[in-house]
Parts: sequence; structure tokens; C-alpha cells
Amino acid sequence: NQAMHLQRSARTLHRELKQAQAALDADPSDENFRHLVEIQAQFNDVQATEALIEGFGVSSGRVGRV
Repeated sequence: NQAMHLQRSARTLHRELKQAQAALDADPSDENFRHLVEIQAQFNDVQATEALIEGFGVSSGRVGRV
């Protein structure tokens, strides 16, 4: 199921985001900053895709998740 895959991806990316933030706090290098920005972008993409899928169900008249 695509929604479940997106949720797993979001959890993984959230964990990676915390790790990237900790790495940046410990070593505020350009490389760590770029990595953090990259993870944030991926996390935002997953959240946006998940919202689109949920919105599609509403606009199509389909019932919510069970």
C-alpha cells in the first residue's frame, strides 16, 4: 500500500533529520548543512505526497482510511 510506504519513509526521514541536525550542531560545516537541507526536502516531499493522496480520496468521494 502506497500510504503505508509513505508513512514508513516519513518515519525514516524524520529519524535521519534528527541525526542530521545533531551532526550539524556538533560540526556546523557546509557539508552537514547541505545534508540537513537535503533530508528536509525529502521529508517535505513525502509529506506533500501523502497529503495529495489523502486529498485525492476526499475529492473523489472515497471514504477515509479504515
